Amino acid sequence: MNMVAALALLSALFYCIAMVAMKSWWTLPNLGVATIIAVALLTAGAFEVAALGHEKLGLIYVAVMGAEVIILGVVSHFFFQEVYSVKEAAGMALVLVGTAVAWT
Repeated sequence: MNMVAALALLSALFYCIAMVAMKSWWTLPNLGVATIIAVALLTAGAFEVAALGHEKLGLIYVAVMGAEVIILGVVSHFFFQEVYSVKEAAGMALVLVGTAVAWT
C-alpha cells in the first residue's frame, strides 16, 4: 500500500470512529462521547490534509468515501445490528466500484 492510500485509509478510519460515536450520542450523550467525536474528526481531517498534499482532491475524496462505506457497513451490521436492503447494498457497491475506477 502506498503512502497516499494509507493516509486516506487512516482518515476514513477516524471518520468512521466519529460516526460510530455520533450514532452512540443518542443513547449516551456525555462529554466523553463528544470528546471522541471531536478528536476523531480532527485526526481524520489531519490525515486527509496530509493525503491531499500528494494527490488530487477528487481522488482522495473517493478513496476516503470508499473506505468509509466498507468500514461503516461492517461496523453498523455487527455493532448496531443494522441490515441493508438489496438496493442499499447495491448503492454501497457502486461507491466501491467508483472508487476502484477512479484509482485505476
